[in-house]
Amino acid sequence: MTAARQAGIARVGIDFGTSSTVAVLASPHREPRPLLFDGSPLLPSAVCLDPTGRVLVGRDAYHTAMSMPEAFEPYPKQRVDDESVLLGGTEVAVSRLYRAVLERVVAEARHAVGQAAGGPMEVVLTCPVAWGQHRRATLLAAAPAGARLVDEPVAAAHHFGELAGVDITEGRTAVVYDLGAGTFDAALVRRTATGFDVVAAEGVADCGGLDIDAAIVRHLTAAVGDSDVWQRLDRPATATDRRARRQLWENVRAGKEMLSRTVTTQIHLPLLELDVPLGRETLDELAAPVIGRTVETVGRLLRDAGVDVTDLAAILLAGGASRMPVVSTALHRAFGIVASTVDQPELAVAEGSLRVPVDRPASAVAPQPPPAQAPASAQAPAGQVGSPARPDRTRVRRIGLIGLATVVALGVLAVGATALSARDDNTSGTAEPTPTPDLDSSPTPSPSPSYPPGVDPCLLGAWRIVYNTTHGLIDGERVPYVGGADTLLTYAADNTYTFDYAETKPVVATYGGDTYASQTRGTATLRYDADGTVMLLSMVSDRSTGELRRNGTVIDSQDAPFFLEPQEYRCTAGRLLVASSQGNYTFEAVRITATAVAD
Repeated sequence: MTAARQAGIARVGIDFGTSSTVAVLASPHREPRPLLFDGSPLLPSAVCLDPTGRVLVGRDAYHTAMSMPEAFEPYPKQRVDDESVLLGGTEVAVSRLYRAVLERVVAEARHAVGQAAGGPMEVVLTCPVAWGQHRRATLLAAAPAGARLVDEPVAAAHHFGELAGVDITEGRTAVVYDLGAGTFDAALVRRTATGFDVVAAEGVADCGGLDIDAAIVRHLTAAVGDSDVWQRLDRPATATDRRARRQLWENVRAGKEMLSRTVTTQIHLPLLELDVPLGRETLDELAAPVIGRTVETVGRLLRDAGVDVTDLAAILLAGGASRMPVVSTALHRAFGIVASTVDQPELAVAEGSLRVPVDRPASAVAPQPPPAQAPASAQAPAGQVGSPARPDRTRVRRIGLIGLATVVALGVLAVGATALSARDDNTSGTAEPTPTPDLDSSPTPSPSPSYPPGVDPCLLGAWRIVYNTTHGLIDGERVPYVGGADTLLTYAADNTYTFDYAETKPVVATYGGDTYASQTRGTATLRYDADGTVMLLSMVSDRSTGELRRNGTVIDSQDAPFFLEPQEYRCTAGRLLVASSQGNYTFEAVRITATAVAD
């Protein structure tokens, strides 16, 4: 029991999230309860600098940003590594943005318990377990004096173990699966005599509910077609257009959440005044690439920690996006475990933070020095109102919509008048782009002098593709395809690599109630020039063919076309991530065999 609980002091646990902040309030003689902001348990984390210099938070920030988009920051948590942010031409310290959000939460908590400003209150903040000392210090500097930090997975584990009744006995381990709006975090926690310890953790910075929303918007683009009105939603130039754009994304998010409770819904498109149907099956297909990455992350976490699935006590679902039924389904298929969830998974971390003993500090993490900062005048402007686009990050590409995304490894045939005609431009995409896997600097060693220039030793050997996303044209509409697993890639030391499609699974899309499957067969050999992060390509020989089926019937077949555009890649001991520089495709492969690196 904390000293605050013994003394009858009000306590508030705060989970400062990417898009929303939630808090749970515990006051004397009352059980912990969600803190409400304007009648909702979700406080938008967005901030906006008003003309008087005040930092507005939440719905006030969104309202003001309709007329001042240049002074708006929708996701301040993602600016944790910046010293300051440029809002409306004014340089504002990130710590000040954080302080505005936390002050709003504490003020609401004081109001809820009828306490005057400055009265005693215990404040508990949560943070990702991977955050280093610099990030933690930034958050604590913005908090009230005396606030303490706890790790998010530890807080979630306490919530499930003490409130939700999940049986995790001492010495057993569990996975905390935390899927939020902007990020995914997986952590392996072990029950001890006094609480939970984090055994291992891994996060994905560009994987969350926002990416699923973006996939839905791309689906809507394909459903209604491009138009001048859609351009107003995609690139708003007036206050009216900005309000309509924000309403579109809110409708998408609300529709996605509704499909957690029902099997079909309608998405209203403002300005166009159309209602487009969306079913759970389609949503699951659109979300599959995002959920697939989270499941793969959990599997890698267990492998790296040397923990067998049979030894797990539970998989605990936290974060608002984890309530999607497809999440539990995917985890059960992968690990054979029925995941544990609660009615409001977005509150699990905040509520659990109040149950972590005060003598259980946050994990000790090696100091993380702040990165060098560019001058304020050189920083990127704040995001567009209502846009889920993430702050710019070095070497992260975003996938846009193209005419025909013919993956260098996985060709997609087009349907209709433009069948089998490739386009190498990326100017026609109109929907919000989906971030690719994080392709920050490759950890591979420099190429050995024993190899020709352009050979990265990490690549050498055989790989098998396990995940792919691409796009194709169907009757002139851009449609996402998913699939293409089991293509074999072999990189050689003579700067060539070969695709073998003998076991390749088709890439599949749905459109107009029909199912389209594009299948590639044969082999192809390309020449590559790699520098550790970027790969240039040229064709050597192509003996591959493509076949397109609609509802199981072949409707087209021809030589499979290729895009020979540069690729960004990240290669590790067992995994290869690739993203085309034009945003036409991404794929992930696992290593089958390696070629020894010469001394």
